Amino acid sequence: MTALLDEVLRCYKPHCRYLTSAVVERDGDVVRGTGVMRIPESCYIDDTGHLNSVEVGICYNQLLYQVIATIVRDGLAPELHDWTLDDFWRRQLPNVLIARFACEFRRPIDAREFQFELTVRRIDRRTLRPDADPLVSLDTTFRCWDDNGGACSGAVRVAIVGS
Repeated sequence: MTALLDEVLRCYKPHCRYLTSAVVERDGDVVRGTGVMRIPESCYIDDTGHLNSVEVGICYNQLLYQVIATIVRDGLAPELHDWTLDDFWRRQLPNVLIARFACEFRRPIDAREFQFELTVRRIDRRTLRPDADPLVSLDTTFRCWDDNGGACSGAVRVAIVGS
């Protein structure tokens, strides 16, 4: 793991650190993060034999945090140009909120190892009231797949409050 990924995952219990590697790149108007996930054992339930929606949410959060940290570190989005990594670490847990989450499974995915791709399609920064901190919203999509044809995808709206 890289030093940045180690720091991103620090807030997770050791047995819940599913993201093992990640690459984040800007491609035109979008930022895309792709990672390898490994869930040797569920953190909350007996083995179901496949990836489930709770674990998809945990995986999404881990890759999202890695994507946002990389955006901040590498200056990939003007909407977060005034943030430092210290700003991100301070806001990571209390200020990054999932506002809407939709997921669709098409074929079961082997949770022991699979790919996860998260695409930030749009970032908006606006002030809702003159006396309020800006709100940053991210419109994202994701997809997961394994080597056996397992597949799921979804769309997530993220709000970063108090930014």
